[in-house]
Amino acid sequence: MSEYNFLIAIAGVLLIGAMSPGPSFLIVAKMSLAQSRAHGIATALGTGLGVSIFAILASFGVTTLLEQVPSIFLVFKVLGGLYLLTLAWRIWAGARQPLIAQDSSGEAAISLFQAFSQGLITQTSNPKTALVIAGIFAAFVPATPPDNTTLVVAIIAFVIDFSWYALVALSLSTTSSRAVYQRAKAGFDRTAAIFLAAVGVRLILI
Repeated sequence: MSEYNFLIAIAGVLLIGAMSPGPSFLIVAKMSLAQSRAHGIATALGTGLGVSIFAILASFGVTTLLEQVPSIFLVFKVLGGLYLLTLAWRIWAGARQPLIAQDSSGEAAISLFQAFSQGLITQTSNPKTALVIAGIFAAFVPATPPDNTTLVVAIIAFVIDFSWYALVALSLSTTSSRAVYQRAKAGFDRTAAIFLAAVGVRLILI
């Protein structure tokens, strides 16, 4: 099993990355506070899947292609930045809406699948994250990796990211957390929108 010791270092780096505040944290927090615990966990499933997809792409060298072909990288950056700007606008526009928007049938406006999709798209909207994971592979995976390394790393990436954000969802979907959010919803949403917009602009321009 010593041949798999490099996975410990990869897991540590991935955990630090997951815990770093960013768009994924904001979208999980938003879903957990404004919708429900289930929505937050569904969003966490999406972010976890996004990281595991990046891990698989990195192992197959797709991320290297992004690095070596600037035009492709630029397209992905612009599309990712535009998505974050659109998301920021939606959050800003809904800052003063009730805690859970409902349609005429009384159902929550956002389905669990939509929450999952937002988590997945938010996580994969930044191609620079793919390059970071490619760097992790280059730094820690041996030249001749053990069998099933790609699958194992993808699973580890998913478990770490999902577990962290599921914990965030569980923490922020409590009655007390939602009560605090309800009182400060406009300020929280607008702050989140500004942050997401800043990340989107930076992604497009830098």
